[in-house]
Amino acid sequence: MHKNVCFDRLARAARITAVALILGSLSDALAADKKGFGFSPDKASPGTDVPQAEISLGMRPYANDLIFVAGIKQGFYKDVGLTITPAPYGRKVLPDQAIPLLVNKQIDIMALYPPDVIATMDSVQNIRFIALTDLFQGFAILARPGSNVKTVGQFMAEGLTFDEAMKRTMAQLKGKSFVTAPVVDNRIFLETVFSLGGMNMDKDTKLVVTPDSNALQLESGGKIDFASPTGAPFTAQLRIAGWIPLVAPLDVLTNMPAGPGSPTTALVGTPGVACDVDWARQHQEAVLRFTSVMFRIIEQEQKNSDLMLKSMLDYVNSFAGTSLDIAGLKLTIDSLSPLSNFEFQKNYCDNQNSALYYRTAFDAAVKFNMDKGVLPKGKYDADDLIWACEIYHDLVALKQASDDLLKGIEGKTLSAANQALLEKAKQFYAWYDYLDAYRLLRVAVQ
Repeated sequence: MHKNVCFDRLARAARITAVALILGSLSDALAADKKGFGFSPDKASPGTDVPQAEISLGMRPYANDLIFVAGIKQGFYKDVGLTITPAPYGRKVLPDQAIPLLVNKQIDIMALYPPDVIATMDSVQNIRFIALTDLFQGFAILARPGSNVKTVGQFMAEGLTFDEAMKRTMAQLKGKSFVTAPVVDNRIFLETVFSLGGMNMDKDTKLVVTPDSNALQLESGGKIDFASPTGAPFTAQLRIAGWIPLVAPLDVLTNMPAGPGSPTTALVGTPGVACDVDWARQHQEAVLRFTSVMFRIIEQEQKNSDLMLKSMLDYVNSFAGTSLDIAGLKLTIDSLSPLSNFEFQKNYCDNQNSALYYRTAFDAAVKFNMDKGVLPKGKYDADDLIWACEIYHDLVALKQASDDLLKGIEGKTLSAANQALLEKAKQFYAWYDYLDAYRLLRVAVQ
């Protein structure tokens, strides 16, 4: 068992580790000053062949990160000219390796969690999120099966207010063993619920900080009373084993008002994929194609989840150290990490009144980290980290341009060659590869 550590020391340690590994080159500083992804349909490359490209992809041992394995196995990347390296399924990355690997340009694209990077933004300036994959709800305070405990919902059902119910719920942890992982992913959630409960995680519990995989052994061995895993597969495995979810982000999001200063906004978790700023600008079309494959994976998981989940199940269990079956993985993805399809992205990118709006969630995470002293006081701009909405809007623009060209073709007789291009363009369009659909249609209408 690791010795007890408080939130501040843990978050500072994570930040210092990342900063210590920064190259700190002048080119990175200059790149950070240049705003935006900078693509537009008129920049689409000429011709009808799909350029081939290799992308080194890193994924952490979390199911929502590992959805890309399903896409690799199904050949979705090959369909749009991309080869994922290292073969066969990208690179397995431990949570504390993810930011340093990106900072040091040792990986092209990394499945990652924005709040982790926000905590280091004063020093880490070369990372950009190119897509948001899901609305993560996998954090929870879990109690051992058979515990004589009540959930926040049960206390409220007895007539208590949410504030009273949170205090009663969290008081059940006082003096008890509580395990969580030495990463910052769930720290906003933990700080919020312990604060609402009038508790101090470090002082009021027998805190054990150890990776989720080690925690599973302690939990199965009966050595832990309460737990809060950072990865959805671990949360799912414990819930399937009968662990009781006392409180989860949804409880707070449901019962507290959203607005300035509310914990609800900071609890919005939208994992995604990130890359180096220079690499993204130098490989704009590869970024668009990779993102299109992400939307194709999400669509297929939502339409035929068993097929997609079966293709990634063994990999998830092997990497994460879990023993989930299809039902457990389905719980992990569909309930704890519901994927955000193309249409759902509007909630992040267009609905400014939503708690999910990317700027609102970013500003809340910045405030949380500044209040904790993890991030120095200052002005931080969401667009200096999150390009996912700009890239989504690029795909929307390419889709609209493709729709316009398709409408212009209606009723016209095409040559055999152009008809073949039209059919191929429609296939790319169905795959969310609006870039190549547009490229081919542009030629077919000439």
